Amino acid sequence: MSGDEQDRAKRFVRAEDRQSFTAAHGVLRLLLGAMLDAAPQSFAFIANAYGKPSLAPERGVEFNMSHSCGIVLIALARRLPIGVDVEALRPMTERAAIVQRYFHPGEAADFARVPPAEAEDAFFRCWSRKEAVVKALGYGMSLDLHRYRVAVIPGAKPEVLALEDDDAPQESWSLIDLDPGPGHVGALAARRRPLRVMLVKFDAAALG
Repeated sequence: MSGDEQDRAKRFVRAEDRQSFTAAHGVLRLLLGAMLDAAPQSFAFIANAYGKPSLAPERGVEFNMSHSCGIVLIALARRLPIGVDVEALRPMTERAAIVQRYFHPGEAADFARVPPAEAEDAFFRCWSRKEAVVKALGYGMSLDLHRYRVAVIPGAKPEVLALEDDDAPQESWSLIDLDPGPGHVGALAARRRPLRVMLVKFDAAALG
């Protein structure tokens, strides 16, 4: 890792957070190296105004990364902005208030129809989809959550149902649910349809 990445890793108080950050960034460099046939340590990164990183100089590869409670998702694509998010399922006493205050009105209406037993999974599925979309757009979570809508109802097809300034988001977006590990949900988003995806799982600790 670069000196900046090493400094950022040292700022984490918990050892498991430092290890997760180090593994994630190390694996990202290994994957980029394999994809671009270059030394992993040779890459430099810059971030846009919203914090989304990219390679400097630009090399025709887009990437995005997310991690939560020991699970890391890394997405790579050639010349296609892409977003990915992983969330650990956990109880949230304020879930209903978050939905009503921050989410798209259509999402809030859909949540009201979700059976209580499925509400936790539906909430985090929705959250991971929304975050993947704004990361693909390059905005991080700076985009107002009211300005776009994703599918919420359990069993419904993952879709971008509404997006401000986009007349037909369903026709231009691919939104894919991921199951990265027990107790986690995830999503991948890209503004291209159809989208061919290859999913590979591995244990970073096994890399030595």
